[in-house]
Amino acid sequence: MNVLVDYLSTMFSGYPQTPRLLEAKAELQGMMEDAYAALIAQGCSENEAIGRVISDFGNLDEVAPVLGITSELHTSIATGASTEDRAAADGTPLLPITMDEARDYAEAERRATFRVARAISLFILSPAVLIVGILGVKSGLLPFTSEVVTFVGILILLGLVVAGLAMIFTADGAYASVKRIQTGRFSRNPEVSHWAESLAERHDPTLVRALIVAVALWILAPVPLIAYSLFADEGDGGQFWTGIFTAVILLLVAAGLEILMRNAWPRAVAEKLTHSKRTRSHAQR
Repeated sequence: MNVLVDYLSTMFSGYPQTPRLLEAKAELQGMMEDAYAALIAQGCSENEAIGRVISDFGNLDEVAPVLGITSELHTSIATGASTEDRAAADGTPLLPITMDEARDYAEAERRATFRVARAISLFILSPAVLIVGILGVKSGLLPFTSEVVTFVGILILLGLVVAGLAMIFTADGAYASVKRIQTGRFSRNPEVSHWAESLAERHDPTLVRALIVAVALWILAPVPLIAYSLFADEGDGGQFWTGIFTAVILLLVAAGLEILMRNAWPRAVAEKLTHSKRTRSHAQR
């Protein structure tokens, strides 16, 4: 129940504490407590009941007509300024994050992280064809001229770089519906913080395994090239196989990085949702 009281206080914190708004705040608290009690009676857990109550009553603009305070809210907002802008200007707390926003942000973070991870992998792999091609021509194993191989290799390199950049540029679009969360324009919600930490803790074992796999791939990446350099007989194809094993190094490095990044998003979500811009600014001061 304290979570609802804290949430309600934050909802009204950006508005003048006029008698009418204080009365509306008390009315809304009664509505939220009645809804919470009804949900508990229906068998919902405490967290489920709090989440549903906040979802149903957590937007002050939506419940304002029911409370009859629409005009008071509009009067209190400076021309052209949102509730968040006004809160940032006068130092009052920003609106708290809701559970729906938290889940939407987690999904956005997951999609964006996957795109960025794939983009970085493409950057790492982009010179592989060029390296293999040039060394293959020099060793006489590829029936092409060095000009053709260089042209094709550069073309593939640029294509992979462009594809990676496109993924990075579009990754930001995943946050379009949760922009205020991504920029930190929110205050903490104890229920959301608990949910975010639980999400990260459930995925932490997977993250640890991903880290182990990634580090193993990075350590083992140069082993084939080292082994070839030490034990293979030098022949006409030596440079070609050097290029192949160099490409293998790039592939393993890219794979390790992508595996690690793809499993790091729950921890990043927890770090974001348990801190707001207001919290960080106070800590810096």
